[in-house]
Amino acid sequence: MLPRSILCHAAKLAPIVLTCALAADVAWCARAELMGAKITIDEPGEPPGLFVEAHYEFDLPTPLINAMHRGIALYFAYSFELTKSRWYWLDKEVASSTFTIRLAFNPLTRRYAVSYSGYSLNFDSLEEALPYIKNIRRWRVAGAGDAKPGTTAELRFGLDVGKLPKPMQVTNQDTDDWNVVSDPAEIPIPTTVMSAAAAAEE
Repeated sequence: MLPRSILCHAAKLAPIVLTCALAADVAWCARAELMGAKITIDEPGEPPGLFVEAHYEFDLPTPLINAMHRGIALYFAYSFELTKSRWYWLDKEVASSTFTIRLAFNPLTRRYAVSYSGYSLNFDSLEEALPYIKNIRRWRVAGAGDAKPGTTAELRFGLDVGKLPKPMQVTNQDTDDWNVVSDPAEIPIPTTVMSAAAAAEE
């Protein structure tokens, strides 16, 4: 099981406000913006490997909030991929990992629950719960020796629409109001991480 510390505590994060230019027929900006990300190696007491920290910002569209209040859980996924370029063929996948976080509302207690890897955290408001969706830390994504020269790390984040009820999946195809998605982002691999990967192979 992953430790509770894999998600950043809201109190440690500086608030970042994003603004969207809203047209009359568009209610919300559903684009998730990557505010920062980094790759590190294992710390004492952790299994050997590469670890990711990332911070996204987005506005949760009103239709999704309303659906959650009607009892529909929302699933958000962080997706990581490490590839190695090959001039003679398609890039080779070295490692990949997905981390899923569930956000739900309990109408009886009027509280929000964030669940991941067997853990569950409860909050009195959506504002308190969302930082645990938007931030991730100490997420093990690959083996210690995988970050070799020539490899590229890419990160994505978004709502897992495949876990929505079928009618919502159909609606999702026609409007951004039913989705949250990021652009793929390349994360620089520090030379210290490369050196550690080389040492792990020796």
